[in-house]
Amino acid sequence: METSNIASAAALCAGEGLRFVELNSNFPQCGLDILKKTPLRELAQEHGIFFTLHLDDRLDAFDFNLLVREAYTRTILDAIRLAKAAGMPVINMHIPRGNIVTLPEGKHYIYGEFPREFEQAVLKMRESCRAAISGSDIRISVENTDGWEPYELSAIEILLESPAFGLCLDIGHDHAAQNRDLPFFLKHRDRLIHMHAHDGRGQTNHQALGTGEIPFDDRLALAKEAGATIVLETKTAAALRQSVRCLRERAL
Repeated sequence: METSNIASAAALCAGEGLRFVELNSNFPQCGLDILKKTPLRELAQEHGIFFTLHLDDRLDAFDFNLLVREAYTRTILDAIRLAKAAGMPVINMHIPRGNIVTLPEGKHYIYGEFPREFEQAVLKMRESCRAAISGSDIRISVENTDGWEPYELSAIEILLESPAFGLCLDIGHDHAAQNRDLPFFLKHRDRLIHMHAHDGRGQTNHQALGTGEIPFDDRLALAKEAGATIVLETKTAAALRQSVRCLRERAL
């Protein structure tokens, strides 16, 4: 949020010797309609970097309302077209948890209660993305958030049947969830293509590397083994610079 525009973010990235900037479409300056009008290839060439794209956290291309589902799917397809035009290798997304119904005995996840309908929606979205990505090196990475539910893991397994999809390990999110998703990443380490790296303590994350309790050396080694791109996902420029210093001091 401290960088007022994409150009200043690119300059900060290049100034710290980093290779790329992840553009987060949750922010208005990174909305797809704005990015389409932004000379991303020119900015990348000017600063010697590249860009990746993070889709809106609320995006849900599995919604049981077909009109809503189609709108979100069009958004993903627009993002793929943008990535092709801008030379972005990775589009990052969350798996939508869907609606929750609370009954006397506890919470019920709608997607988990209707597995056949959910699976059909996942398959349709996967095939739409596969067709749109065909002929390019773009891949869509699926990021962990606060601990995947069994039906979410099933959806990810379906997506991973296509080479268009891979995994994004957010090490802070996983730490806050008591490493609930780490076994899945280790099982599919060959599909790890992206990582969000930051430090944290307990439920707090997005802190500068070296200031918390996350064993990020091990996580970065996992990313290196897989050849994954790594975002230093801090929320301030000062924390970003501190993270860069930490990595250099540790020769990582």
